[in-house]
Amino acid sequence: MESVMAKLLILEANPAAVAALQSLQGEGHEISFDSRNISDVDLNKHKGSELLSVFVFSKVSRDIIASLPNLGFIVTRSAGFDHIDIEAASERGIVVSNVPGYGNLPVAEHVFALLLALLRRIVTADSAVRAARWPSQELQGKLINGKTFGLIGTGAIGANVAKIARAFGATVIAYDVIKRPELEAAEVLKYVSLDEVLEGSDIISLHVPLLKETHHIINESSISKMKDGAILINTSRGAVVDQKALTLALQSGKLFGAGLDVLEKEPPEPDDPLLKLDNVVLSPHIAWYTDYSENYILQLTIKNINAYLGGKPQNVVNLQLLKNLGKIST
Repeated sequence: MESVMAKLLILEANPAAVAALQSLQGEGHEISFDSRNISDVDLNKHKGSELLSVFVFSKVSRDIIASLPNLGFIVTRSAGFDHIDIEAASERGIVVSNVPGYGNLPVAEHVFALLLALLRRIVTADSAVRAARWPSQELQGKLINGKTFGLIGTGAIGANVAKIARAFGATVIAYDVIKRPELEAAEVLKYVSLDEVLEGSDIISLHVPLLKETHHIINESSISKMKDGAILINTSRGAVVDQKALTLALQSGKLFGAGLDVLEKEPPEPDDPLLKLDNVVLSPHIAWYTDYSENYILQLTIKNINAYLGGKPQNVVNLQLLKNLGKIST
């Protein structure tokens, strides 16, 4: 009988994840699947787990990490990893890997799904027609063409958004601490200061990770610098926007509207005032979620697990911290 190589705990496992990841059992691994997130699982039954795979709704806290004494590897089936206590994992010598790249096209396209729904008032129009109303004269829209499109963050997703915005006929300006000269050389965008993006853009789209430096990068002060009637799109992380300040700006008419795929609290409370505004288009953190991206995530997750078990972990997000703490030597 083949010996068990490793004990894997796979959480937030939908049928597609189970179908793909159970292939690892053929390699001798012992796998426990659970569709729930980590806060709903009795981890006392999984103390022997050596590898943990989660999605973004499992908050892998310091206490949870401490409750899994054999844990050596965490792989999140997402690009973002702010739901994992990276410092606590690194102190334990636990390697953390992510899945970059799957949202480069899907998220960029979703930006324009939200934006067009706002500009052309699609949600209101759809509801009216379904209610046997035909208020065509009340639903004048706006164009992307001719607008100044501002980007905060120009990684792979932001770069794709810039290219699509240019195809619509917008002028693109951008801010990022790490510039990509090839985008300027190709006249896809022009880099400016953060204040210039805030002050000069008709539309602002956010594409930054959630870090200490980006937490509430959109706040009361930054909103006050925006054009009256500007539009904000957020498909990155909810906490890069001060939601209370945004709500007030939408209520007052300072901003024309907002398209949000992410919120500070997901899901929001039923009485969240943001939900009562008709100049907001919301989606439940699905910008990434396409058939293409789900398959990409699962296949790269398998590769991440095999790479770790083979002694050559890839897509490691805490490599430098592990080195700094003396947990690894290379």
